[in-house]
Amino acid sequence: MYLAVKAVCDAKPSVWQRSEAFDDAFTDFCVCIENIQRLQPGIGVFKTVTKGIALEMEVGDRILTNEMDELIEHFEAVDVKFVDDYTVARSMEISGELLASAPLLPAA
Repeated sequence: MYLAVKAVCDAKPSVWQRSEAFDDAFTDFCVCIENIQRLQPGIGVFKTVTKGIALEMEVGDRILTNEMDELIEHFEAVDVKFVDDYTVARSMEISGELLASAPLLPAA
């Protein structure tokens, strides 16, 4: 779901970049995604890494729910399809999508 939301937003920055609040929230959300992907190689290996991923997902969910979801309706007048695509992406189940798509990086 995270990557789906990011893909929708990445596809139409001209819609949401008009909102400084949404832009800031999306930037923070992307940092969460990057952190989860960076931590990915440690899954099942280190308990603290697993906790770090869970924390980043919690922050990502909070950004989506408390910031981006609150602002998305403002874009209906600009691009209804963008809002519809965002809504579909948000309704997807969270799975191992972030972890599966992350390149395996050497442990730091």
